[in-house]
Amino acid sequence: MRDYLVIESRPGDGPAERVAAETRLLQTGQWRKVAERAAFSVYLETDRPPAYRHLPGVAGALIGDVFDAQAAREGIGRDLELTGFGTDPEFIAERLVAQAHGRYVAILSDPGGQARVLRDPLGVMEAIGWRRGGLRFVGSRLPDLRALWPADLAIDWTKIAAILRQKNLASHLCPLVGVVGFEPGVLSDPEGGGPRLWSPAELAARADRRAWPPPDPQALRCVVDAVIAAWAYGRQGVFCEISGGLDSAIVATSLARCGAPIAYGLNHSFPQAEADERAYAQRVAAAAGAPLVVVQRQTLVLTPDKLAAGAGGPRPNFVGGDPDHDADLAARLAGDDLAAMFTGRGGDAVLYQSPTPALARELLRLGTGGVGRIEGLLTLARRNHSTVWSLLARGLARQDLTVGAGVAELLSPQALAAPILQHPWLEAARGLRPARQAQILGLVNNLSAFRESRRHRAGDVIDPLLSQPVVELCLSVPTARLAIGPRDRPFARAAFADRLPPAILARSDKGNLSTFFARSLAASLETLRPYLLDGRLAGAGLLDRDRLDAILAPEQLIWTNLASEIFILLALEAWTRVWSERIDQGFADPDPGPVSDPVSGPVLDPTPAPIPTMASPPPEPGRWSGPAA
Repeated sequence: MRDYLVIESRPGDGPAERVAAETRLLQTGQWRKVAERAAFSVYLETDRPPAYRHLPGVAGALIGDVFDAQAAREGIGRDLELTGFGTDPEFIAERLVAQAHGRYVAILSDPGGQARVLRDPLGVMEAIGWRRGGLRFVGSRLPDLRALWPADLAIDWTKIAAILRQKNLASHLCPLVGVVGFEPGVLSDPEGGGPRLWSPAELAARADRRAWPPPDPQALRCVVDAVIAAWAYGRQGVFCEISGGLDSAIVATSLARCGAPIAYGLNHSFPQAEADERAYAQRVAAAAGAPLVVVQRQTLVLTPDKLAAGAGGPRPNFVGGDPDHDADLAARLAGDDLAAMFTGRGGDAVLYQSPTPALARELLRLGTGGVGRIEGLLTLARRNHSTVWSLLARGLARQDLTVGAGVAELLSPQALAAPILQHPWLEAARGLRPARQAQILGLVNNLSAFRESRRHRAGDVIDPLLSQPVVELCLSVPTARLAIGPRDRPFARAAFADRLPPAILARSDKGNLSTFFARSLAASLETLRPYLLDGRLAGAGLLDRDRLDAILAPEQLIWTNLASEIFILLALEAWTRVWSERIDQGFADPDPGPVSDPVSGPVLDPTPAPIPTMASPPPEPGRWSGPAA
């Protein structure tokens, strides 16, 4: 879904090798050629291809949905006009970052070498690169042709270990040997290096230095309506996930405001009382003028096949952790009557739902613009279930809130001895005040929303609250003003107060799925125990099997807060199994012979050089190549 591929010749080489690869690619029927430049060609998948535009002159190619960011700030949703962008790659990249938003990758011709890659600043569209022979490839995924894969393709267990320690690194690292993951907002050379043109930490620091007043809540309303209008324009039918919370309510009512053809709202209802939000969801659907479809969920039974179904992308993802939910969304998107689904994902981070005690420092420093400092402290203390004095002690203490969640307590000594990596956005945020660090940490944690899952393969999944103009505006608002009021997210509540149901505006809690997932894990233990204890991660020497064995017991899962850690392990285990099997077996190739140029003879051998694999049975513990304890 929305896949693209670029094949580029090495500088000075003729086109023969590229033509041979193209012949093999087009023979599959899965791709069509849309552009040919001097040194590279662009191909889009035949089924639901992404949008494509030539960049001016011979500057390159622009793949994906590209909207006008300045128009969005003015309340207008429209495509970006490329007039005046010129042909210089640096100038084009800077203008795209400053003036565009959406889901795109730009391939920028470079007269002095190979093309450079600019991925949209939030990383909504995937971009990876690799080489084979004299060819360079850039794409959203590895095509189903083993002859075009890197000859040394293998799982990078060092990067897998890093993701296990900091799960948000899954959006940054591509744990495949021979594959480069291009970073969002970076004008990347073929090896992935280059200047960073967009950084949430820099935007937040710039806003903190600014002397003029911060944006009004109506500015948020304006920009959210505009980005949703841009995403919805021209679509014949959409549905919207409506959880019953504030974020999805904002998206659903904004869809209605811009006249989008909402087929229905969708709510997954869970058996536990604390997870049942149907009454709230029904009010939101009524406000949006859409029927509500309710899916009555039963205990989730996790199986290897279910987990593998959502784990095929070039980077691990965590959005497929509830495979029944993922499968339901994929089935809805696979039909011809619905063009996209909209979600409220990311709103908790961007609009600032978290009651982190670090907000106390910002409250004392600037106030909120709404409630007074004393009232704000009392409210924040209640949300943290603490006294004001305890809140102040924690909030004013020196702290670094750039460290994300992982499963360090379940890792082996070898894995723990590896260097600790950090997402570059969080590394840059270490100089910010803790409350802003927490917001950027939440933003980084949500980047996995864009990774490949069953729903993403089936159709368009749109998360408008993670759109660049919305993120930029919220990074410019003082954190206390975003977060502290009579209810959480007061800035967002004020922005949409006249269109949201009173019950949503007054709601101070949210659905809790902890019990549902803990019981689902416990009910699936007969399958999950061998899946993890005898799996790829354990076989590679990354896990402390004794510790894992102890927690994979029903009473541990139900009475301790370990479900999140187990789901991280399951996501990484599924991903490594899928890729181990792909690397070991390859894909069926319609032409098993070498690709030949009629003049020069064979140029691409479809059988790669021997590559390290982890075919079943898994390797012995300790085989992982990380540093020793």
